[in-house]
Amino acid sequence: MIVWLRAACVSALAILLSACAQKSARASLAEPLWAADSFIATIEAIKHSVAPVVCLNGDGPQATIQDLEGTAFFISEAGEFLTAAHVIDGVQAHTHACPVIAIYLPPDRWEPELPEEVFTWYPFVAGDCEIHRDLDVAKCKSIVDLTVRRGKQSFEIRPVKFEWTSQPDGTLIAFTGFPLGSRDPLTSRGGVAQYRRRVPQNTLDLVIDQSAWPGASGAPVYLSDGRVIGMLVARGSGEGTGTSVVRPAHALQRILVPGGPDQGNSSRTNQPNPATSRTPAAGRRQDGGILRTISHSSAKHNP
Repeated sequence: MIVWLRAACVSALAILLSACAQKSARASLAEPLWAADSFIATIEAIKHSVAPVVCLNGDGPQATIQDLEGTAFFISEAGEFLTAAHVIDGVQAHTHACPVIAIYLPPDRWEPELPEEVFTWYPFVAGDCEIHRDLDVAKCKSIVDLTVRRGKQSFEIRPVKFEWTSQPDGTLIAFTGFPLGSRDPLTSRGGVAQYRRRVPQNTLDLVIDQSAWPGASGAPVYLSDGRVIGMLVARGSGEGTGTSVVRPAHALQRILVPGGPDQGNSSRTNQPNPATSRTPAAGRRQDGGILRTISHSSAKHNP
C-alpha cells in the first residue's frame, strides 16, 4: 500500500510538472515578438528621428522628388540634423539644377504599406551647413522651426540620444535610413566588428558587419536602447563587401558638445556653393510644402 501511494504521488507530481511546462510553453508562444526582442520597439521609436535628404524639382503644389540623396537624423526638435558631408556634396555636385533641397516628414507616422502617401517637405540651404570634411559629417538645419505645428502635421520629432563610449566587438546594432530610393524608413541589423584608427587622419572608425545600401549614408547606428553610437558614412567594397564604416559618436562629440574632444587634424569649413547657397527657388523664401501622392517608385536614389 505504501509503495502504491508513493508511486501515485510521483505520477501526480510528474503530471503537474508536465502541465506547468505546457502552460509555460503556451505562454511563451503567445508572448508578442516585440516583448522578446527589445530592438523591435526601439526601431519604431527611431523612425521619429530620421528623414530623407531629397532634391525636389520645384516648390509649388506639384513638387516631386527629383533625387533621394541620403539620410539625416535629428539632434533637435527645431530641425537641426546630421548627415554625411558627401550627401550634401552630392546635392551641390548635380549636373542638373536642384531647385529645392529639403527633408520630408509624414503628417503623423510613416505608412510604407500604403501605395501612396502625402508628406510635408521642409527646405534647408546646403551652403549654410557646417561641414567637417575630415569626418565626412555635415550639421544642417531646416529653414523653418519644426517645433511650430502646421495644419494637420502631428508627427513627433524625437532628437537622438548618444552613447559616447566605444562598444565591445559583437555588440548588436541597427541602422535606419532611406536607401535605394525608399520612400519610408528601412532598417537593417548587424554587429560591431571592430574600432580602428585611420592613418594619416588619426581618427577612429567603427566597422560593422552589415553592408549598407546606397542612400543609407547619414543613417544613425544605434543600440537596442536607442542610443546612437555613430553615423553611417560608407559601405565596404572589394574584399570589404558585407561591411560598413561608421563615424563613431566619440568623433561627433566635438561637433555637438562645445569643448568636446579633439579628433586629429580637424578642418572645420563652410564653403557655400553659389548654385545652392541661396534660399530655395531662385532666392524666394519657402517655408515648406506638400508632397502629394508619393508612390514607392517616384523617388530615385543616387549611388
